[in-house]
Amino acid sequence: MNRYLPGNFRLLFLFIFLLICACDGHKGKDDFNFGLIVYDQEKDVTRFMPVYEMQKGKPEPKGIDLPGMTIAIYDHCYLLMDMSDHSLLKYRATAEGLVLEQSIDMKKIPWEPYSGWVNWVNDHTILLGSVVDERFRYIEIDLKGMKILRNGLLAVPPAPKGVNYTGMSAQLVKDKLFIFYTFQKGFMREHVNPPDDATHVAVFSFPDLKLQSSFEDKRTTWPGSYNLWSSNSLVLNDTAYVLGQPGGRTGNHPTAPSAILRLNKGAQGFDPGYLFKLGSHGAREAYTLYNMGHGLAMTRIVESSEITQFDDYMLKRISRYELLDLRRQKRIKLSLPPLMLNFIMNVTADENFAYLSVYQANDKSQIWIYNLRSGTLKRGITVNGEIIRIDKLAD
Repeated sequence: MNRYLPGNFRLLFLFIFLLICACDGHKGKDDFNFGLIVYDQEKDVTRFMPVYEMQKGKPEPKGIDLPGMTIAIYDHCYLLMDMSDHSLLKYRATAEGLVLEQSIDMKKIPWEPYSGWVNWVNDHTILLGSVVDERFRYIEIDLKGMKILRNGLLAVPPAPKGVNYTGMSAQLVKDKLFIFYTFQKGFMREHVNPPDDATHVAVFSFPDLKLQSSFEDKRTTWPGSYNLWSSNSLVLNDTAYVLGQPGGRTGNHPTAPSAILRLNKGAQGFDPGYLFKLGSHGAREAYTLYNMGHGLAMTRIVESSEITQFDDYMLKRISRYELLDLRRQKRIKLSLPPLMLNFIMNVTADENFAYLSVYQANDKSQIWIYNLRSGTLKRGITVNGEIIRIDKLAD
């Protein structure tokens, strides 16, 4: 500071300087780009973790033990479904943790997360679907105003006698809602009976949600997951890609391969010339399908030879990440440590990078950063606990 300035001016400049510093500090505090949801096994709590950079730093969990499962992310807010009192909770993400802003009472509306999915209608509205008591249901929710716009039944063709709907997922493409499913005797948690031989599709017009048609494809089956916390299908340029995952962890079909089907824009059925095989029965199994942009997707691969009993799926690190080029039907192996086969949203991407979490035996999660343009891979931050969700909250 110029020593020839009068004393009053020096005080004024000092005041302005301190004010600017204070403002910058406050801005930096809440200017985190990523949010992690992390489970602490030792304390048995799940908390929010703000992350400023994926490349470096030592982020820490903040705030409350989350009271529910994350349904969607909107405008720096986490939408949680609290199944204990059947309410939808809207929490704002802050540097000190999640802060409750609004809630919706959902007690009178049936919903089941283990057979559920979420589709985005627009940038602030979701279509939440699930199967309850063997009937397909939907709830349309305005996340900005936090109000239920409508709810009701979807006229999916009835299941044959003696079997249940299972392996569900859905995609909203322009003015069509495609619901993918199969059938199984008993319940999928029993892992006893194989599923139906086909992937079934019910096509609804949108927004009126009237059944338009239905069809099936017998090249693979089980086109869904256990729950809405993992992705099993995606949309690329108005074309839907759906992973059939009939391996031992879910479908346990005796012959069907793990493979991706393609539903082209305006088509009345899956593309007969497209079958992206990711494995074969008894050799390789594929689970989950995450959209990485640029026509790429991430999946988890299990070598069937690693499995000697069903508990191996649950207790051992028997899977690995693999990047898929959906257009060219090309598989890209990544040199990463083996994974637990978890059905969670611990993978995300932005325009340039994919962010992958690897939960390690020391109860820490290592972030790996894959450059989607150059194909290079490097380590990012390490956090305590298991990352069960990664979200890009800001650019």
